[in-house]
Amino acid sequence: MLDLDVVESAPPPPAPAGTGGEPPDDVGELYVRHRPLLLHIACRKFRIGDTEAESLLQEVFVSFMTTTTKVENVKAWLVAAMCNASRHYWRGQGKTESLPENFDDQCDPKSNSFPEQMAMEITMRQALDYLQPRCRETLHLHYFEGRSAVDVAEKLETTSRYAEKLIHNCLKRVREIYFSITAVKR
Repeated sequence: MLDLDVVESAPPPPAPAGTGGEPPDDVGELYVRHRPLLLHIACRKFRIGDTEAESLLQEVFVSFMTTTTKVENVKAWLVAAMCNASRHYWRGQGKTESLPENFDDQCDPKSNSFPEQMAMEITMRQALDYLQPRCRETLHLHYFEGRSAVDVAEKLETTSRYAEKLIHNCLKRVREIYFSITAVKR
């Protein structure tokens, strides 16, 4: 016969190793056990730097310790949480743009002083004056009025394909003129 006192006092059988079904009694032990895997996921799969991956790991464990839902498979929960945290990290990084390495060499045209802005405007007007009237009108319609190639074609009574070619060629020509005006002669 089966003795009920012995059965009730016996501890539950341990979960097989590697199944992830371990009870979340000791968070420190879980941290030590799953840390290499979670860091591997963040660093290798998601290409996150070591220090950022360590921070994400800390956030995942804080989330694990504060979760109110029952976690059936701790390892699977931690892996999924690390993947989600890594994706969230990259989403946040995508909203910021790093400066180019040669940002010291570049300047914002809007930061030019008033005389520089006036010089640039006069030079552009001069370059546009050298264009044929049809090119000038095409560029004005497309860039200053914001019309599409189809609208430009209707205005000039031609095909949209020709209007696209005209916009391209006129822009190319005005660039050539601008660079020839602004070239430093030695």
